[in-house]
Amino acid sequence: MAAFASMHALSRRNDEPARASRPYDINRDGFVMGEGAGALVLETEEHALARGAKIYAELAGGYVTSDAHHITAPDPEGTAAARAVIGALKMADAEPKDVGHINAHATSTPVGDIAEYTALLRVFGDHLKQIPLSATKSSTGHLLGGAGAIEAVFTVLALHHRMAPPTLNLDDPDPAIDLDVVTSPRELGDNILAISNSFGFGGHNAVVAFRSYNQ
Repeated sequence: MAAFASMHALSRRNDEPARASRPYDINRDGFVMGEGAGALVLETEEHALARGAKIYAELAGGYVTSDAHHITAPDPEGTAAARAVIGALKMADAEPKDVGHINAHATSTPVGDIAEYTALLRVFGDHLKQIPLSATKSSTGHLLGGAGAIEAVFTVLALHHRMAPPTLNLDDPDPAIDLDVVTSPRELGDNILAISNSFGFGGHNAVVAFRSYNQ
């Protein structure tokens, strides 16, 4: 925690921790460390059906890239992060227009949220404004190494229940970030592709794509 504080990465809203994580808000000032974990069981469809398992979603694709830009700061151009999204979509045999939900990395840092938005804009263009986007670190905090797993769970459950989870504490949206941020639970379609972004310190970018599963 001291290291992140020294890097000025943490929020200073110490008097109201529940409202400190505020992705995309103009007054965001850093992330809030959280604690937790998530796990998914990955198996073939044939194996899951044979044992009578409940299938929540299909793992459609995934991709990893590296910024090679800075030891902590993200690439402001979002080039490598955009390539991670494109790679995941290509593996899923999908196009940007097929994406119906995004679980964003969205840590609530001033530079990080802008960098991710820039990367998404590179991939989706004008279509980005039509995609319901959730920033679930607003409710969990940043789980660091556990963040990607639990946000993958959020994404899978969003597809399964056809409901995008809300983004908390977005009181005053940053005018530089033009996104369709979900601020209250919103119904999703019944056959969509969703992506979950994890863009860590040092420029480590991982994107996973899930598709609705209809038995």
